[in-house]
Amino acid sequence: MKEYDAEKSSIYTEDSNKFKRHFNHFVDKSSKFGLEVRGIQPVTLELIAFCCIPLTPRSIGALLNIASIWLSANSTVLTLSTGGLGPSSFYLSARDSCLTILFFNLLGNLLPSYLGTFGPKLGMRQMCITRYSFGYYPVILVCLLNLIGMIGFCSLNAVSGGQVLSAVSNGSLNWNVGIVIIAVIALIVSFAGFKFLHTFERYAWMVITVMFIFVAGCAGRHLDAIYSVPFDPATPGAILSFGAVVLGYGMTWAPLASDFSAYLPPETKSWKVFLCNYIGLNLPLISLQCFGAIVQVGAMAIPEWTDGYDQNGLGGLLDAIMTPLKGFRKFVLVVLALGISSNNAPTIYSCSLTLQTFLPILLYVPRFLLSTLATGVYLPIAIVIATRFQEALNNFLSCLGYWTALFGSILIVDHLLFRKGNFASYDISQWDNPRGLPMGIAALIAGLIGCGIVVVSMAQIWWTGPLASAIDGGGDLATELGFVVSGLAYIPLKYIELLIEKRINY
Repeated sequence: MKEYDAEKSSIYTEDSNKFKRHFNHFVDKSSKFGLEVRGIQPVTLELIAFCCIPLTPRSIGALLNIASIWLSANSTVLTLSTGGLGPSSFYLSARDSCLTILFFNLLGNLLPSYLGTFGPKLGMRQMCITRYSFGYYPVILVCLLNLIGMIGFCSLNAVSGGQVLSAVSNGSLNWNVGIVIIAVIALIVSFAGFKFLHTFERYAWMVITVMFIFVAGCAGRHLDAIYSVPFDPATPGAILSFGAVVLGYGMTWAPLASDFSAYLPPETKSWKVFLCNYIGLNLPLISLQCFGAIVQVGAMAIPEWTDGYDQNGLGGLLDAIMTPLKGFRKFVLVVLALGISSNNAPTIYSCSLTLQTFLPILLYVPRFLLSTLATGVYLPIAIVIATRFQEALNNFLSCLGYWTALFGSILIVDHLLFRKGNFASYDISQWDNPRGLPMGIAALIAGLIGCGIVVVSMAQIWWTGPLASAIDGGGDLATELGFVVSGLAYIPLKYIELLIEKRINY
């Protein structure tokens, strides 16, 4: 196979304009230094070879790369914080929290795991694939929602990392400084692009897992105190509302899923990709969220843990838990804080790709410049929400699940019902041609209908819909109902759209 030449394959052509010539020269130099300049164009076999992904569908290494992305991206202190919302915000015991975490993760992670199987078959990023259901122009709204989600997620990650770094310094390091440090490290990792990102993620989860084992070992001495904390019986409303938060955490990867599998050979078995995605998501999410719920209960029962949590949030809690490790606990905390980059780096990587789908003219801007722009946006947001972290985490994750459910349902119905699950029905040559793509009106209207159901079935601090109010404790059913209703609404609307397109073309 012909070797891929990044310089010759550059989309930035020579121009008589002096500025453009200098800009093109800058881009080519950047690619030689290993910075990824390629955007959302469909992946070719030559590029797969260039990225060192073995061109064999039986390659274990390529598939493990995908699993490691999810393992590393979700092995963070933010995952721990999410599990802690069960006892702290919904007043669920450690047992009830863990059962809720288990069930809703196993359910919600089906969506990103399945959408991730589209990447190898089509060689396209998730938002580009979405054009084949939502159309060239309506997909802009989907991209906007995805950008908001990714920016918010990175902000929450940066805050949790900043809290941990502050705990390392016993409060002498301001949270804001810690947030900046986390953001800069993640940005540097995302600069290098897909190839380096996979290498980084392949090993990051191993190191972070060892650090969490140290934390778990120290916390295990207090299990009796943790399980002695009394809780009222769990209400359906509390379980459903916490479940909505859990769903929102895992399902938020659905709009990014194919971004990390697009470089796999097209012959790769879909079930293998699905399995790697599903295991890679569930292992860290279930284990760390359950652990987060347990230590959060501990913060209610053990005075030293309570003091640490009150002073520096989750970072202070982790510092208090690891008191027996003495000075070594500072090292563990630093590694856990820096491990946030294993989540923010792939998120910012995908953010730059979504920006190019959102505003196609950005296709001619190097991807690493877009990553810098995204970082510049989420940094001030992280600083603002730092003092209201737990409230922001609770509300934001639920809302992420709402829109992701609508989006995912429409894509699945379109693929399985209207395309018969046949990837050959996607004309890849039309990926950037508005006339060669569906109108997208059916998907847009179905999504809006789903939004109506979300409004009446959601349960948040600022609004509880009538359907949610009917459940004991105000249960949030918006994600589940939104998924079902938007998918069902899409079916008749798509048939109408196909008739209109047929008449226009005729």
